[in-house]
Parts: sequence; C-alpha cells; structure tokens
Amino acid sequence: MTRIAHRRSLALMLLGALMFGAAPLSAQEPGTAPAAGGEAAIQGQQEATPPPIDMTKDWPCVQGKVETLSVGAIWDGPSIEGIKGWYRDKELVDLVDLAVQRRIPEEHVDAAIETYAKAQPEAERDTKLTTLFAAMFDKFSGQRRTVMSGIEKYQRSQKARAIELEHQSSAIVELEGKQAPGALEDDPELAKARENFNWAQRIFQERQSSIPLACELPVLIEERLYAVARAIRSQMKS
Repeated sequence: MTRIAHRRSLALMLLGALMFGAAPLSAQEPGTAPAAGGEAAIQGQQEATPPPIDMTKDWPCVQGKVETLSVGAIWDGPSIEGIKGWYRDKELVDLVDLAVQRRIPEEHVDAAIETYAKAQPEAERDTKLTTLFAAMFDKFSGQRRTVMSGIEKYQRSQKARAIELEHQSSAIVELEGKQAPGALEDDPELAKARENFNWAQRIFQERQSSIPLACELPVLIEERLYAVARAIRSQMKS
C-alpha cells in the first residue's frame, strides 16, 4: 500500500468514527502490545511533523474552516435551487448512497451514473441529472457538516484532557513535596498518581496524532463531490 493510500485508509477509519461517534484511536491497556495500524503506524507514515495544534480553539485544523460549500464552485450546470423531494426516488437515493461510500472506487460510481443517465428518456435526461446533482450536493454537504462537527467535538474533548493532565501534574508535585527526605522509592499514592498521569498522557498524545488525519476528511469529501459533479456533467447535453 502506498503512503497516500495508507493515509486515506486511516482517514476512512476516522470518517466512520467521526460520523458515528466512536473514538478514532485509543491507547492499548497497560502491558499490551500496540494495535496494528495504531500510533506507530501513523507516525511511520507521516512525511513531516505537523504544525502544533492550537488548543485554544475548537477548530484544530490548519485548513481554514469553511462552514458551507458553494454550489457555483462545484457545478456549472442548471440551477439546483428549489429542487427538493429527491429522497422519494429510490433509484436516485440508491445511487447517492453508493457515491458517498468512500470505499467504492470512483470509476464504479462513474459507471453507475452513466447507466442511470442512459436509462432516462432523452428529453428528460438533463433535468433528471440536475436533480441527481442536487441530491449529491445535499448528501455530501450533510456528511461534511457532520464530520466537521465531529472534529470540533473531538478537539473539545482533547482540551478537557489537557486540563485534566495539568491537574494531575499539579497533584504529583504536591505528593512529591510530602515524600520523606531521601526516599529512594515513591510511596504508593505517588506511584499510582504517576502511573495514572503517564497513561492519560499517552492517550492524549495518541489522540492528538490522529487530528491531522481527521482534518483531511472534509477535503476528501469535497474532492469526491467534485468528481461526482464532473461525472454527471459529462452525461448532460446542456
């Protein structure tokens, strides 16, 4: 698997996690081996150290946050304004659901769009395909909004983890001050506090390493929508 393909595979895993609320990556239990494809795999695939993540903001991505997609930047066909109710057309819904599945190769989606186009009466083809794009735009835009919301929720959880790490660190300093002078070993309370801190820090760092990948997801969704728009336009006469 190429480096780009590997990163996109990880991004797909994150897409499902952000869409359905699961944690994209989590540290293993103490004393167990790292999961395949986990932290080590991600670090080994990074071309360069990503820029620091601004923990003061809810949007952690280097990519600027663009709330909504512009139809005009993607589509040069007939207006889709006012097109509604496409979800009542099962054939159209099935095609849209196929297109939004990132694991389905683009060429398969292109072939399905071509088959759909050729099945339409010639006089209605462009109208039907315009409705198809409107459906695609609605679906992809909704998916993108959900993912962006998931990224921000993920970032907020990391901010909370960072605050908790600060509290744990302060508690360790206090416990260190209570140690008997010259003690060669930590007392049980301090030892436990260090273990908990190290474990929490590992989870925090592992989750941080997945944020740059998560930030690629809105871009991947946009790229897929652009490809779908091109495929639809190629089947239209006007």
